Amino acid sequence: MATKRQAGEGFDAFYSDLDVLKRSPKGWPSIAATQMYMPNYDSHRAFKSPTHAALINLEQKIDCVVNKLDERDFEDAKTEGGRPLRSLPFDREKFVARCLRGPAHLSTPTPGSSPGELRMAERENLHACLGILLKEYFTLLHMHHQNLKFPRVSRRAHEAHFQAARDHQGLEDEACAFMRYIDDWICPEPDIIFQRFENLLYTKSKGLTQFLKHACCLFSSAPLPSAMSDDDPRVRYSLRGFERFVKGLLGLVSLSLLAPPVAVLYLRTGWPRAAYLGVVVAFSTVFCFVLALFEPNTARLLVGLAAFFAVLIAFLSNNMVNCEAA
Repeated sequence: MATKRQAGEGFDAFYSDLDVLKRSPKGWPSIAATQMYMPNYDSHRAFKSPTHAALINLEQKIDCVVNKLDERDFEDAKTEGGRPLRSLPFDREKFVARCLRGPAHLSTPTPGSSPGELRMAERENLHACLGILLKEYFTLLHMHHQNLKFPRVSRRAHEAHFQAARDHQGLEDEACAFMRYIDDWICPEPDIIFQRFENLLYTKSKGLTQFLKHACCLFSSAPLPSAMSDDDPRVRYSLRGFERFVKGLLGLVSLSLLAPPVAVLYLRTGWPRAAYLGVVVAFSTVFCFVLALFEPNTARLLVGLAAFFAVLIAFLSNNMVNCEAA
């Protein structure tokens, strides 16, 4: 790696993403490496307003061409009994000759062309331009539709990214100008865990930051916090260890939501049936609220709640049968 050799270090056969991140010079190289290594840093401009402006411009151009073609259709309907609308709309030989020269060649009337040939060439050019405009329009429209599927970057997160780029990376104000539109940022790598816990990553509490550094290092091969620079805000944004830490924590929380009702239903054998049903409903309600915080898909939320409820009912029914048998 060139940067390692420049730093006077020995040559390694391989180097990692972390090496690229640590050795990239401050500025645009370091920003690019940060976006590559840290998914929550991988935010980009959506350019929603310019996209809509381009779509509107194309819609107006397409409508203009369509109106002109429609006007020509009515004019040709009155010419020679409407023969131009029933015959081949282009000269076959000239069309093949243009195709042999390349697909970009439009129909160009030759000197001395008759009015019919001139009109035919104009119609063909209008259709060719219409096809180009429609392709550009629908390509942009589909791209815009795909961009809407990406989650938006919150203002809190973008403010932290902006401060890191300006203060830690040392970007000039002119270089940061494109980042000042705070509501026009999307993340190509949606991360539900990060979106729910980003307040922890962007906290200004040094104690909590140090705790997260140590906790995340237990779940990743990253260097220990003692080897990290305290003034580097990118450290607290690293999601690779944070995701494992949070997923493990969520697993324990899920277990805690299922274990208490099962324990109550198993240990308390002298309760009336209504009390057992109350336990199932109460814990299912708690599970529903917790699941709603992390699952934006309504169908999955309902399926998860039904599955949780079914597990408790099945356990309760089996437990009641065993108690009656005893």
